[in-house]
Amino acid sequence: MRLTQNERDAIREAGQHHFGVTPKLFGSRLDDAARGGDIDLYIPGAWPATEAVPRRLRFCAELAARLGERKIDVLVDDGQSSNAILRVARAQAEAV
Repeated sequence: MRLTQNERDAIREAGQHHFGVTPKLFGSRLDDAARGGDIDLYIPGAWPATEAVPRRLRFCAELAARLGERKIDVLVDDGQSSNAILRVARAQAEAV
């Protein structure tokens, strides 16, 4: 997992604060041999869009403030959807 301890701590704390869960990492940052890439985060839960969207915005704002500007993609799983990217995230995701 290619995240520093500071990044892991910030992601965990922000996830607990805004969603009450620990976000999970998926995608290229799981590959220790790779370089670069954005931070892909998966947040399991069952929030309606009216709750998930503002939570996600506040979560991303906190990470930007703590980690600086970087490319972070956040998938909030409503527990109802099943598209290709959610299936990949659910299968690959590892706790931060």
